[in-house]
Amino acid sequence: MSTPTILVTGATGNIGSAVAKQLLERKAVKVRALVRRKDGRSDRLRGLGAEVVVADMFDPEQVEAAVRGVQRIAYVPPWHPHVLNSGVLFATAAQRAGVEAIVGVTQWLASPSHPALSTRQMWLLDQLFDQTVGVAHVTVNPGFFAADYLLPLPLASLFGVFPWPTGGGRNAPASNEDIGRVMVAALLDPERHAGRTYHPTGPELLSGDDMARIIGEEVGRRVRHVDVSIAQMMRALRVAGPQLRLDDFFQDQFRWSAEETRLGTWEVGGVTSHVRDLAGVEPESFGSIVRRTLGQRPDARRTPGNYLRALWTALWTAVTPGLDVERFERQQQHPLPPRPELSGESRRWAEEHSVQLASGVAPVRSIPVRSAS
Repeated sequence: MSTPTILVTGATGNIGSAVAKQLLERKAVKVRALVRRKDGRSDRLRGLGAEVVVADMFDPEQVEAAVRGVQRIAYVPPWHPHVLNSGVLFATAAQRAGVEAIVGVTQWLASPSHPALSTRQMWLLDQLFDQTVGVAHVTVNPGFFAADYLLPLPLASLFGVFPWPTGGGRNAPASNEDIGRVMVAALLDPERHAGRTYHPTGPELLSGDDMARIIGEEVGRRVRHVDVSIAQMMRALRVAGPQLRLDDFFQDQFRWSAEETRLGTWEVGGVTSHVRDLAGVEPESFGSIVRRTLGQRPDARRTPGNYLRALWTALWTAVTPGLDVERFERQQQHPLPPRPELSGESRRWAEEHSVQLASGVAPVRSIPVRSAS
């Protein structure tokens, strides 16, 4: 049997890089890493043995060229208001190229009636890949990422404050690495996992207070959780946006995740065993993720310069208005469903996800079969 080639999209991003590196460690497959531009991150992947391809995920010719000659695709979608366009290009190119399987990341919230454009488009991506004839599809459906909770990590380290709008909701957030491990397992044996949906989680449900306590243990000081309003969070995102590369679309969509946190949507299904079942390892603890992130965030180190910058940022945040989301969505012409509803308020969503996670078994969907002709 020839060695399969796997295309990894977004290969220098948080999840895509985890998938690419883990596949390269296996030495059992060839890895084609799709990136937006050549930089130090893509050079490191090439040094590990990946074939690096620079391509625009919205360009038909470049997508077809990137897919040509591969047997499996790890589809990590771009964070973009027109992500569905990219999905159509990849589904079409995969079918034409005779690709065996697509393992795609979407959203735990995915719903056709959600007020967030990205969440509705992720639901459509799931349907699209399910209906791509002859191409097996595996969905990896993580919840709110552990890394996103650590955006305000400098405030916790420097001032002992963890500001996050939880409203009492809990989550068992998975690391990017564990999400990658689930994807890799499906990519290495797509026939076994075809048609299934996996929901990787961390090992325990955590409240905002729990996260603050764990962060405090890692930074070596007492950290207090402050349940800020969503409006306060939006002001903070507006100020941090340029530095963290959080564009207006990200900020607009991010607020709905905070709304879902308050509804307890991330708690549905509790903790799953999918990381252990597929990857054969225990899921990473939140403390382990905090520890690794601290090593990657020089702005969280306790230096005079960081204290001054963080204090200035806090003062600037207090007087900065957040993104006017209604105006932004009107300008971008985001369509809305007739009766938008959050996933945490949707009976349909709750029923579908409760069935999916019953007894920790991922559901099997019907898979279109390629015609013999």
